[in-house]
Amino acid sequence: MKKRFLGLLLFTLFFSTNMHLPASAATTSPVTSSKTANEFVEMFEIDSYTASNPYILVSGNTATIMFSTDEDAKVSVRGSSTYDKSTEYTTVQELTVNNLNPTNQLILTVTNKSGVSKSYPITIKTTSEPKQKVMPMIAETAITNVRRSDS
Repeated sequence: MKKRFLGLLLFTLFFSTNMHLPASAATTSPVTSSKTANEFVEMFEIDSYTASNPYILVSGNTATIMFSTDEDAKVSVRGSSTYDKSTEYTTVQELTVNNLNPTNQLILTVTNKSGVSKSYPITIKTTSEPKQKVMPMIAETAITNVRRSDS
């Protein structure tokens, strides 16, 4: 009986742990590229990104918008429930926007030191949270030693 209980317990623990692994993890193979290391690094240099085509890095419901400008400027991002702005004039722009919705229609505005502004519409899609989290049910059990004597 004890072996059967331990076997069932181990099976339950193993099965509940495997339920949390994404199915694609076992079937996805690594992606390879024929680009050289320098070509790969150049893909991520901010100099090649502009306000009309910014580099947007999304993590959860947060996005970081990065690009460069020809002259020193401040940037701001405005949406229906979002407003963020930079505080310093610079040519390398980086602005982090928090608490985004799954799909966001935003206006990116670049303002130079002369006060001239230019706006660009951007769309940011964030990764959606799972609607329902699956948690394994664990029954409360007590294991006692029947040979134990109260002395």
